[in-house]
Amino acid sequence: MKNSLRHLSAALVLVPSLILSGCAMATYQAHSPARPAPCTAAVAPIRYQALKLVVTSNLTYTAQDPTTVRQNLPDLVIARLNSDGQADGNSFTIANGVQENFTMNFVVNNDGNDRFTGSVTLDGWGQGFIATLGSGQYPFSNGPDAIDALADQAYSYIHLGWHDSRPTCPQN
Repeated sequence: MKNSLRHLSAALVLVPSLILSGCAMATYQAHSPARPAPCTAAVAPIRYQALKLVVTSNLTYTAQDPTTVRQNLPDLVIARLNSDGQADGNSFTIANGVQENFTMNFVVNNDGNDRFTGSVTLDGWGQGFIATLGSGQYPFSNGPDAIDALADQAYSYIHLGWHDSRPTCPQN
């Protein structure tokens, strides 16, 4: 009987200790940093492709005719990219019932004095996020010029290719 009580009391001390150490281990594992995603492969310049786009926009100001501006922005982008891509044999259309190759999300700002700035986020080509590009240090006097400049920057990735920009990834 004495041995049984000793075993029981040892078990009563050991079981909570094991439970607490398991909880401590689970807590430690839950707070460990996530492993970084693997580096994506470098992408060569894209040539002779009929590329499909999704173009979205966010105007951070009240346009005089916001419906027209929002509807025309994809047309402005497609026209500019078709002009940029002509020498490379690339053409662009809005994805309509088909998988897109790229998504471009434009943000256009106006300070109220006809000074336009903005950014475009470029995603796609099977890699997800590629880059966020800004309109630069100096504002534009109209929205279409800012949109053209952003589309030109996005096209430079298609024209030149790109690589994973994280410092831990090969840069060539």
